[in-house]
Parts: sequence; structure tokens; C-alpha cells
Amino acid sequence: MHWNPMRLIALIVVLLAGQFPARAGYEQPCHIDGCRSADGRFVVTAEPIGKTTNHGPNKWQFVWRDTKENKTVRFDAKDVQGGQIHAHLFVAPDGETFALFNHTTLWTEGKSDMHGAQKLCGEPGKPKDRADPAFSRRVIVYKKDGTVVKAIGANDLLTPEEWDNTLAVFNRLGWLVEYPGLKFKETPRHGYAFYQVSPDYTILELRLTPTRTSKDKSGRIIRVDLTTGRVLAADEKLTDKNKIPVRPYRGPDALGDNNPAVREGYVPSLDPVRAEGKFTFAPNPPPKLDVVKDGFTKLDTPAWLPADKCLVFTDLVQKKLFRLEAKNEVKAVRDDGGRGKVGPDGRFYGLVGDKLVSWKPGEEPKAIVEKAAGGKDLALNDIAVSPTGFAYFTTLKDPDKGRLTIVDVAKKTVAVAYDGADLPDLSNPNGIAVSADGKTLLLGVSNYKDRKKSGIYRFPIKADGALDIAAGKDKKWGDVTAPDGMAFGPEGNLYVTAGASVVILDATGKKVSEIKIPKGSGTNLTFGGDDGRTLFVTTDTTLYSCRLADAPKP
Repeated sequence: MHWNPMRLIALIVVLLAGQFPARAGYEQPCHIDGCRSADGRFVVTAEPIGKTTNHGPNKWQFVWRDTKENKTVRFDAKDVQGGQIHAHLFVAPDGETFALFNHTTLWTEGKSDMHGAQKLCGEPGKPKDRADPAFSRRVIVYKKDGTVVKAIGANDLLTPEEWDNTLAVFNRLGWLVEYPGLKFKETPRHGYAFYQVSPDYTILELRLTPTRTSKDKSGRIIRVDLTTGRVLAADEKLTDKNKIPVRPYRGPDALGDNNPAVREGYVPSLDPVRAEGKFTFAPNPPPKLDVVKDGFTKLDTPAWLPADKCLVFTDLVQKKLFRLEAKNEVKAVRDDGGRGKVGPDGRFYGLVGDKLVSWKPGEEPKAIVEKAAGGKDLALNDIAVSPTGFAYFTTLKDPDKGRLTIVDVAKKTVAVAYDGADLPDLSNPNGIAVSADGKTLLLGVSNYKDRKKSGIYRFPIKADGALDIAAGKDKKWGDVTAPDGMAFGPEGNLYVTAGASVVILDATGKKVSEIKIPKGSGTNLTFGGDDGRTLFVTTDTTLYSCRLADAPKP
């Protein structure tokens, strides 16, 4: 029988392809799974910059968080695969380093070339080009600021004989074998079958493909220190149980109905040694807002009074402060206004008449300041009070491009944080919120003349209450067009009224969901109720509310 050389080559390629992860049909979407440190304090995740495509070119950004200090840092992900990638992050207990493991895909700066990868195998009788960048960056160790400590390639791990058994086919590098009992086609992320990791996320264990002369056909075990990039010696013993690699991603191994919806719907745990991932095919539907009371003219600044366990809100046209009574009845509390919010001390802070005051239910308002900086009459759009005793309030058009003002409540002093005329990108400051620890101020900028600049900006708060404007003025923290009122929710997300929606941002400024407002545009919002899980939203004419789902039990 005469064989056509081209047909023979095609047959060999098909046979070889069967030895490695699936090349045809459905492929898992590109993903880089994040990780939480063993004590839960540090979290590192990766987010694509823009929309990802399965073969790129893609760019990624790392997000490093210290949940105890409420600190979040974003930076470009250096040396990360630009084409197809299925990778995992591991963060050390001290949060100072983290590592990325890219288990199978060949490294490429741009778009993956599935069929072009064949050239890496070398011509018959000639060795493959082991120096080709495609074989590099299997493990990358980073400092917490994204600086690369060490990048480990296949050359750092494979012996010459093991190299001879390594085959690059369809943009995959066949160099690992599955752990017993696991099949990459059946696991939620096929990378889970190829490695183990220590409970403190500092030691990665891999099973290298056995050679023809290997006595142990299950594959040679190697271990890599994920804080330094050091490859451990074969006889190096690990005695600390937190350093001994174990199976990650507890839970069911099998996918069941293995289809795109299942694979794309799998959400890995951020703490894979201790907690299960989950299958979710759509986010939980956001709650629906119900009408509490309507018939107003221009509602704003709802605020929950914890001492009285009631809501107050302002009608700006009527210049009245209303209180929500039982059975959704409302009662006028003051006839001289009361535009403001409640501080961490339970006191109401706001503009009554032409004075910035504070009061508790049953008290007469006590004046804090009567004039703005420069001796001008006070104007106020929205206000937030820090736990350290500083009040921050915005004006939208007074002066012309608005202003952000700081008040030392104890000293009754007023200072301008910035004027919109001096920083036109931040003109018309609107909604405002202060983090629970008093270290961060979130500001909604409307910027009527340049909507592209409107959004949520983040400013560190200094010990003396001043704001580090320079640290946050040049980059939006949250991309929300025309934000208005805002408040932190009980789970730590930021809720922002923006047109006909309440936009929900996570701790990194990423939009996670939104709640539709049935009618009108949202002017402001707050959280209240006995457990702080009832959201109140105002429009010009209507007060709405909805209850968030109960917090998960620990």
C-alpha cells in the first residue's frame, strides 16, 4: 500500500493530538482564577482589560486587596499570556508575594496560533527549540506591587529526556500528567487535574510526564516555592503540614453534563484548599424596588436614624424634612428643611435653614458652621461624615463648577478640598460616601460639560481629615456615568444612583449588578431597617425600598 507523505503526517498529528487536552470543539473560556490567603486577609484576582476572546490578544490586570486595611491596588499583569490562558493565582500568607501558574497553554504575547505551534516540535530528527518563548513563563512569582520576582519556564523544570517526551500541539504544551482519579475533561477547570498546592499557597506540586525509561510511570514529582521561584530539591523534606501540597478545589470533580454553559458557569473558590467552588449559570436576580410613598415634588437625602429606628428624607421644593411612620405614612418633622445624612455617631448632619447643624431626635439642631469658606452663605448638595469627626459635603454649581468642602466638626472650621474651577475634570461633585474605617472618601463627579470624566473617584483621607486629591484625581475608581447619591451596603459594595438605575460596585470599583428604578431618576439612597439590609431610594416624586437578601451564615 502506497502512503501519501502528507496523509501520513496528518494521521500522526491526529493520533498525537489524542494524547493531550482537547483541541477541537468547545474550549473553556480564558480565565485566571484568583486566591485568598490562608487567613482570608489578602485577596488577589485577575481581570481582563476589555472583553476577552478565546485566543486573544488579551490583556489582564491584577487586583491586590488587603481586606483588613481596606486597601486595594490595581496594576497591569506583567508577562501574562496574551492568547489563550487557563491559569491560577496563589497568594502567600503575608500578602507580600503571589504567583501565577499557567499549566498547559504555550506562552504568546499576542493571539494564540493553534496550528503554528507545530513548529515548536522541531523537524524530524532535529531537537525542538527549547529557547522559544512559547515554553517560558509556566510559573511567575510577583511582589505585591506586580513586580516580577522570577519567571520559571519549562527549561527550569525538565530534563533533556523529559524534553524529548514533550509535545507542543495546537497551542498546548504536553508536559504534565493528571493526578490519580482526576480527568481534565471532567473537572470544572481542567487545570485542577494537573497540580497540588500547599494549604498556605506557598508550595506548588506538579507531576511531569514520564519518559520512556522512567520506572515510575505516574510521572516525576517536582515542587516549586511560590514566594521565591526556587525549585525544591528532590530529597527536600517538608515537615510543616501547611507546606505539604494537597488537592485543591474541594467539591465534586465531575462536571456532569459537560457543555459550555456548565464550564463557563463554574465559579472557583478564592480559598480552594478550604472551600468549594460552585456552579452558577446566572447571577442572582437583583431585588425589585417597591413604592413606599409617592406624591412628592423633589425628594433627596434619605437617612436612617438608628436611635428612633426610622427613616427621614427631604423634599427640597417644600423645604420640609419628613419622617416615615408606621404603615408607610409620613409626617413632617421640620418646616425649615433638613438636607443631610446620619453620621457614624447616630447624629443627623445637614443643612437646616442656612446653617450646617447636627442633632439627635428630640434635640434642637446645634450649629456647626454658618458660612462657607470665604464667608459665603452655605450651600449643600450631599454630605458624609467620617468616624473621626470630619464632615465632607459637596456643592454642584455653587460656585460655578461646584466644590468639595471639609468641616472639622469639633473645631467648627471649614476648608476647601478642591474647587471645580481649579480641577475641571472633577467639576460638579455630587454624591459622597466615607468608608467605615474613615480612611477613604468616594466621590461621585457629574461633570456636566464632559460626561466622559463623570464617574466615581477615590481619595485617601489623611490623619488630619484632609484629602489626598492628587492620589485620586487622574483616574476614575468606578465607571458610572452621571452618578448621584451613594452609600455603602452591608456587604461592603457601593450603591450609586445613576439615572434610572442603582449601580452596584464591588470593593475594587467593578460593576457587579444594578437595580432598576421603576419610574424616574434616582436622586439618593441609604440603608436602614433593624439589620441595615433595607435599601431606600428617592426620586423626585417617590420613595422606594427593597430588602437585600439575608447575609450568608458563617
